Amino acid sequence: MSLLLLLRAHTAAFFERFGWAGIGLMLVLHFGISYALLFIAGEDHLLSCIDFLYFYCTTATTVGYGDMSPKSGLGKTITALWIMFGGIALLTTVIGKATTSVSVLWRRKMKGMGDYSTLTGHTVLIGWDGESSERIVELLSQDEASRGDEMVICDALTLENPMPGKASFVKGDSLDSPILLKRAGVSGAHRILVRTQSDNLTLAIVLTLKQLAPKGHVVAHFNDSERAALAKTYAPELECTSNMAIEMLVRSSQDPGSSIVIHELLCVGKGATQFRYVLPDGFSTNCGDLYIRLRKEFSATLIGYRALGSNEFDINPANAIEVRGGEIFYIASERLEGGSL
Repeated sequence: MSLLLLLRAHTAAFFERFGWAGIGLMLVLHFGISYALLFIAGEDHLLSCIDFLYFYCTTATTVGYGDMSPKSGLGKTITALWIMFGGIALLTTVIGKATTSVSVLWRRKMKGMGDYSTLTGHTVLIGWDGESSERIVELLSQDEASRGDEMVICDALTLENPMPGKASFVKGDSLDSPILLKRAGVSGAHRILVRTQSDNLTLAIVLTLKQLAPKGHVVAHFNDSERAALAKTYAPELECTSNMAIEMLVRSSQDPGSSIVIHELLCVGKGATQFRYVLPDGFSTNCGDLYIRLRKEFSATLIGYRALGSNEFDINPANAIEVRGGEIFYIASERLEGGSL
């Protein structure tokens, strides 16, 4: 018994050290020795390339169709004691190794140890705050602009993927680490959302993202409007939002129902919602004519215009303002298709 345990321990150590290369080497050796032994036994009818491969696979995997078999006693002994038992041992080793590899890979991704640096066209959510973050993921999955895009959640405190099956997950020691953000694939992401429990951390992440210069659109949320303004000063190309609860409270007291209107405009689902549309190159008109066209053709309402290359918005733009490319913001029940205008 001690000899068998010793053999098993050495075998396990061999495969642990050499992995799939060791298993492949053992398969080649077993295949070659099996052929040589049957050759010595005189089983010539089994030794053509195709016939032996077929016989070896069906015997080693214990399928045993029975249409091909050894004729001599020595050949039968070799088949029973070497090919069949050796094949079973190797087959169980392959299955065990494959199961372990898949399990380890799955656990690595669940623990946030995956690497999505080569991923493109996805959404990165930096920071996790329980139910509110789950709501963000749900809203992104409902809107047709982001529906179907792969999601990568990036956090430093969460131990495992908070939404397996709906999003991937990466974990690191600090959310403002360039290495962690690169592993989350911010370089190729279509959109990046930053929402943490600390404005200081959010500001540090914004500065790191500015250094990494991602191609996608970056939106960072701050609880303090002054911190949002500071972040905008350092990174004007990024979009920084702040908690508007106080402003909303005041506005609703002055104009009752304002909070309901704004909530509806931001809500994803049925009813009118605020959208953005990038105008095609060479598009030329004025805001008055564009307003009429949007109302007549799409039942949409123009509410804002930003000229090409500008960071300033014209909200409720005057009719005479010329439109030369750029982007518009509008209210409609459905998003305009890419070639609508």
